[in-house]
Amino acid sequence: MERKESKFSVDAEKGPVVEVSSVEHDRREYDYTPEEVEAYELDPEMSKTVSRAYDRRIMPVVFFMYLFSALDRGNLGNAKTDTLEQDLHLVGNQYNTVLTVLSLMFATMAVCGGYVTKRFGPPRMLPIYMLGWGCMAMINAAVKDYGGIVAVRFFLGSFEGFFGPSVPIYLSSFYTRGELAKRLAIWYSSTAISGAFAGLLSYGIFHIKSSMSGWRILFLLEGGLTLMVAVIAFFVLPAYPQHVKFLTPKQKEAAVLTSSVEDASKRVDAPFNAREFFAPVKEWKFYVLVVFALCYGTASSTATTFLPQLIGRFGFSKVKTNLYTVAPNVVAALYLYLLAFLSDKVRQRTPFLALALCTTMIGCILLAALPLSATGPGYFACFLIQCGAFVPTSLFHSWHNNNDPSENGRAFRTGFLTFSANAGSLISSNIFLDSWAPKYTKALIISASTGDNDCPEYADLHGARQPKEEQGTRSQLG
Repeated sequence: MERKESKFSVDAEKGPVVEVSSVEHDRREYDYTPEEVEAYELDPEMSKTVSRAYDRRIMPVVFFMYLFSALDRGNLGNAKTDTLEQDLHLVGNQYNTVLTVLSLMFATMAVCGGYVTKRFGPPRMLPIYMLGWGCMAMINAAVKDYGGIVAVRFFLGSFEGFFGPSVPIYLSSFYTRGELAKRLAIWYSSTAISGAFAGLLSYGIFHIKSSMSGWRILFLLEGGLTLMVAVIAFFVLPAYPQHVKFLTPKQKEAAVLTSSVEDASKRVDAPFNAREFFAPVKEWKFYVLVVFALCYGTASSTATTFLPQLIGRFGFSKVKTNLYTVAPNVVAALYLYLLAFLSDKVRQRTPFLALALCTTMIGCILLAALPLSATGPGYFACFLIQCGAFVPTSLFHSWHNNNDPSENGRAFRTGFLTFSANAGSLISSNIFLDSWAPKYTKALIISASTGDNDCPEYADLHGARQPKEEQGTRSQLG
């Protein structure tokens, strides 16, 4: 595509002269007029080439970043099966209080994370957040008492809260509406994989005969790996499409124009605008999404944090309990990939969200109803809980990011909805009480009820679509 450039000069004989020349690929900001966007013809092969370039450079990094985010946030469940409570002299519900502090900061910092990331740029801020919680994870290995672990988890939750909403915002700047769900599924499947990895890692570490407690070794190792990935991310994560160095000028042009034609964003790397940033609060459907996120977040937190405790009801040793967390998480990752692929293929989100919610709800009800002696059916119920818990995050964030044409609006919406979903962990942190162990019947019923409460919101979500005048040329995903 060419852009015309005009130059004014004065000729001694002819007088004022306007020279018009063609300048190819002078796209320092890659700002295109509506006419240029309308005239652009999508090139499927070029789009695939660009997407594959993103996949090679971006997806492995964000996958491992979130893998260690989930590991460092959820390793308390594994540590509890070791000697964490005895070593730190935790009594009563102090363990749940530690989880509450972590969940509170993880939730409340999400909105701030959307703002800070938008202001200073994801490639710069994502590694900084990761360095922060990686340091906290390693310091966690040195704590001696209840006050120490509360303080460390306060800061760890804060850094991870900044990080959480930033990845969907970042990815939505690169991928179109038909590509985003699969990439978010790959990104969020790292949570399920982290559960499997944590189980295997704990299984191995808790076999070590050492003067240092197994959970301390676990925290040191995971924190150190987190810092290593953060340093790599500093040098690998690219800026926005128009600035990346691994695309040719033609590919940059195609990347920006394809996004504009698909209308995933009015403008990629748009300057911060406070009015656009807070615009979602004026929309009634935004509050439907807030309730929806809160409900599915409770089930998700149940799966990511308390699976070792749920499997512990079967009376296995601490080592076997961690080992048996692997299979449900691996199957959950495969289930997430399947539903995300089908969702992109049929260009629908809400039916698959409903299926995932029902899967977790059935698992919770089944596990609550079964006696402790029913090991096989109970373990199967754990698979159902895990499978349904990981799907909503990827499909939900894909849905609302695809339907917000403003990059500033997406930053606020993603941050606040991440806060709402993370707030669900405040509920789960205070219902899985030691006094309700090992069956956790009441906790499971509450978790199932949040999925049931999402059904009315699902109906509104299916109808909460952008008005036609806001959709432009987009084909709606609902």
